[in-house]
Amino acid sequence: MANLFARRVVVILASAACVAAVVVPSVASAAPQAKPAPKPTISSVEAQLAKLAKQNTILVERYDQAQTAVAGAQRKVVSAQAALRIANVAVQQAGVDLSRSALAQYEGGSFSTAGALLSSDGGTNYLDTLDTMQMISAHSAQVVSAYKLASQNAAKAKSQAEDALTAATETRDALVKQQATVRAQVKKYSTMLATLTAAQRSMFQSRMNPNATAAQKQAVQMLLPTITSAQARKAVQFALAQVGKPYSWGAAGPGSYDCSGLTMSAYRAAGISLPHSAAQQYNYGHHVSFSELQPGDLLFFYHPIGHVTIYAGGGMMVSAPQTGEDVKVMPADAFGSDFVGATRLVSS
Repeated sequence: MANLFARRVVVILASAACVAAVVVPSVASAAPQAKPAPKPTISSVEAQLAKLAKQNTILVERYDQAQTAVAGAQRKVVSAQAALRIANVAVQQAGVDLSRSALAQYEGGSFSTAGALLSSDGGTNYLDTLDTMQMISAHSAQVVSAYKLASQNAAKAKSQAEDALTAATETRDALVKQQATVRAQVKKYSTMLATLTAAQRSMFQSRMNPNATAAQKQAVQMLLPTITSAQARKAVQFALAQVGKPYSWGAAGPGSYDCSGLTMSAYRAAGISLPHSAAQQYNYGHHVSFSELQPGDLLFFYHPIGHVTIYAGGGMMVSAPQTGEDVKVMPADAFGSDFVGATRLVSS
């Protein structure tokens, strides 16, 4: 029965469609046919991909800076809390010392008021003793007052540090919420990348972040023993050991890295501390020109600064490029006019 009813419905709908086609043929024939959306050209897709990649780089840099600010604020809070505890203990001890001093003055032998009078040889000696007692009392009171002031200042510093931590955390958390934006951007990037053929994707990625040839990579490895600075050699060696590991924004190893996470970890292995931020790393060491580059120098790109790599020698650098790519060795001049400057952290 149900099948029979279904067939009738189909027949009725089909009949209605036929009637509609007979009654209004002119309308159907007059309706303009929608043109299919033009397929994006390879060059337009590549241009949009390049734009998305740069936007993601800027978002990652902002997040890294905020995370660095939070870490710094947390250290200041811990330091301020320790200073406040020390100041409070000093205040308590100063109060105890003052109480003991007062008790000794007024109850102990010649250092009590009565004792000073009875043991004095004359009026002058008595007054001198009283002056000494008052000086001791005044000094003790000043000590207590100074410690109380230090305690108040420490409490103020603690409050300011906590306010700074709150502000930094709020900024960082706001950027964490923007992970949704980053994920959407990355998804859009990946979707657009998928519209290209394998050969086109490879060509695009090689233009964006070109790979060094096998011969160039081998040459870089052979240059390692010639790096005269032990710390620069250690940093470059560490960076090269990470080649092939995936890019991940906000990461600093050991399984994945973003750009400043890689350079920070490389120099941490060499005993030098850097912040997890490309823009902040630019302020470390001293600046050198592109023509002066030596292995271990950091190279910075984009305005504002959003990317950092480490120079490995032989015209090559080690870079953690962007989402979807791995840490790689690539030509140091790959980003052309986007090069901002370079810094040298250690001298050869």
